[in-house]
Amino acid sequence: MLIIMRKNLILFFVCILSLNSFSQGHITHLDDYDEKPMHYGFVLGLNHSWFSIKTSPNAFSNQIINDKPAWGFSVGLAATYQPAELLAIRLSPTAVFGQRIIQFQNAITQQITEKVVETTIADFPLMLKIKSLRRHNARMFMIAGIKPHFSLGTKLSQEPERIRIRNTGFSVEYGFGIERFYEMFKFAPEIRFTHTFGNLLIPDDNQFSSQIRSLSSHSVSVYLFFE
Repeated sequence: MLIIMRKNLILFFVCILSLNSFSQGHITHLDDYDEKPMHYGFVLGLNHSWFSIKTSPNAFSNQIINDKPAWGFSVGLAATYQPAELLAIRLSPTAVFGQRIIQFQNAITQQITEKVVETTIADFPLMLKIKSLRRHNARMFMIAGIKPHFSLGTKLSQEPERIRIRNTGFSVEYGFGIERFYEMFKFAPEIRFTHTFGNLLIPDDNQFSSQIRSLSSHSVSVYLFFE
């Protein structure tokens, strides 16, 4: 399922590039763009996230623990410093809205119990962008960096037997994209892959949390930047 999802995202990205390649003639837009050291804009995003779960030695032998990947969306601002034509450093504070789901399935009765935590997270990705030479109104780029994140609010159920995750953390991100220059703005879609550092789980003494040794988060995201 995950492989199919990644292929669909990449296919969607390729379709955007194909459509854009025919959208303009040979008029060069924003030809002085690289002469300005600072650029500002906003970003919209769609992400598909999942947990990597390591079970505890205390896990029940008849229990199957799985993650259920979930979708989320994000919105934020972007500030880009460009020290050279083919190099840029970007900070894009972003609010991310979504949820995480862990399923506990009894192997004998096949009964499934879902534990859901809805979260609103503030991301602060600091990214290094390496760009190709510009051809008319387009160029490709690769991007990588680190992303600290902080919880802005977590909706927890009132039940005592719940799964809790930490409010802060760090991730590594990498990806690729394309910049398209239009008469009034630059449009830059990109695909990024994200992996968190460390264990996100807050241990609790209940029958669900005690079966998990560690949780790490991963995601594939599509971002649309407008500058």
